[in-house]
Amino acid sequence: RHYFIQSNLRMIFWWIIPWYIQLLVFAAVAYSVHYYIFAVRKPMVYISHGTFRSHLQSDVPTLYRRYYPTPWCTGTHSMTLMRFFLKSKPHVEYRREQVHLSDGGVAALDWPVEEPVHVTKETPICLLLPGVAGHSQESYLLTWVTELRKMGVRSVIFLNRGAGGNVLNTPITYDGFSNLEDLRKAVCLIKERYPSAPLIAGGTSMGGITLVHYLATYGTDADITAAMIQSTGWCIFESIKSLSKPSNMIFNLYLTHRYKDVIKANRDVYERQGLDVEALMNCRTVQEIHKKYVVPRHGYSSVEEYWDTLSPHRQLLHVKIPLISLNAADDVFSPEKSIPVHLTENNPNIAFVVTAKGGHIGFMEGINPRQAGYNDTLFYEFVSMVERCRSEGELSLCGKWKTEWEQDSEIRQYPVWPKHS
Repeated sequence: RHYFIQSNLRMIFWWIIPWYIQLLVFAAVAYSVHYYIFAVRKPMVYISHGTFRSHLQSDVPTLYRRYYPTPWCTGTHSMTLMRFFLKSKPHVEYRREQVHLSDGGVAALDWPVEEPVHVTKETPICLLLPGVAGHSQESYLLTWVTELRKMGVRSVIFLNRGAGGNVLNTPITYDGFSNLEDLRKAVCLIKERYPSAPLIAGGTSMGGITLVHYLATYGTDADITAAMIQSTGWCIFESIKSLSKPSNMIFNLYLTHRYKDVIKANRDVYERQGLDVEALMNCRTVQEIHKKYVVPRHGYSSVEEYWDTLSPHRQLLHVKIPLISLNAADDVFSPEKSIPVHLTENNPNIAFVVTAKGGHIGFMEGINPRQAGYNDTLFYEFVSMVERCRSEGELSLCGKWKTEWEQDSEIRQYPVWPKHS
C-alpha cells in the first residue's frame, strides 16, 4: 500500500510538474550538496601553543565555527566584485586632522564625528589602515567604524599622502614601505593625546602590508597593543603572477585605476617635478605603474627590488605584539601558497586564519550579504578579546602578555587547529 502511494507521488511529480521546474529542483539540490561540501568549512587556524592561542580559543568563537559564504556568491571573482555593490555603507561623517611630516608632506587622520556614548581616557582606539589609495568611505571601513562605536570603541582612519582627498605637497607618495615614518608620526600623535588608551590596529590589503612592516620595524616601541590584518599579500611576486593571469586581469586593471586616481588628483605636483603624467595614464597594468611610477619615485633600482622589499613575509619574525592575519584561500591578490603559515612556529605572537572562500576583502556571509561578514565578526571579537585581556591586567599597552609563553619543543605539523570540516 505504501509502495503504491509512493509510486503515485513519483508519477505526479514527473508527469504533472513541468520539466523546467523539475530541472530547477534538481539543480537546487545539486548546488546545495556542492555548497555544503566544498564551500561551508571551518577556517584553517595556524598558531603556536601559548597565551595568545589560549585566549583566541576561549574568546574568539568565530575561529572555530563554520564560515557560510553567501550561497549565490561563493566564487572568488563574484565575492570580490559584488562586495562593492552589496555591502552596506552606513553614513559616517569625519573630522579630518592633518599630520604634518618632516619633509613637508601631509598625511591625515579621519576621526568619526559621532563618538561612542561613554568615552574615557582609557577607551580603546582602533587605528584603521585602508588599501591602495583607500579612503574613509570604503565599505569595510564604514562597517567597522559604525559597529566599533556601538561597542564603545573609538576609531580613526589613517590616510596616506595624496590618498582620500589628502593634500600631496611633495612628489613622494605612498608605496607601502618607504613611508613608515608617516604612520609613526600619526601613532605618536594619537598616543600623546590618549596615553592611557590601548591602540588596536586594523590593516586591509596594502594597509596590512604597511602595518606588518611598521610592527616589525618598531617592535615593542610601536605603541600598538594588538593588530589584525585582512587580505594581505605576503609575497608580491606571487601576487603579481596571479594578477597577470587572463582570468584575473579585471583586478589588475582595477588596481591600476586606483593608482591613476592618485596621480590624476595630484597632477600639478607631478608635472612640476617633470613627471610624464600622460605616459602613466597610458599604463594598463599594475606592473607598468610600479615600473614607471613607484620605482623611480622611491629610488628603487628595479621593480623586482621593490616587490622584494614590499613583501612582508620576512618581517613576521620581528613582530612583538599579538597579530592575527585573515586570508581567503581563493584570494587572487594573495595566493594560498604564498601565505607563510609555517612562521607561526617561530613566533607565538602570530596567528593565521585561512578560510576556504572569501575572495579579496569579501568574506560575505549568509543569504543577506549586507549583514556583518566573517571578517567583520572576527575583528569585533578580536577587539573585545584584547580589551578584556588588557582590563584584567593580562596584556600591557605595548602588547606584552603578563604571563610567560608556554614552550613546546615538539615540532608541530600543520594545520595545528582546527582542521577543515
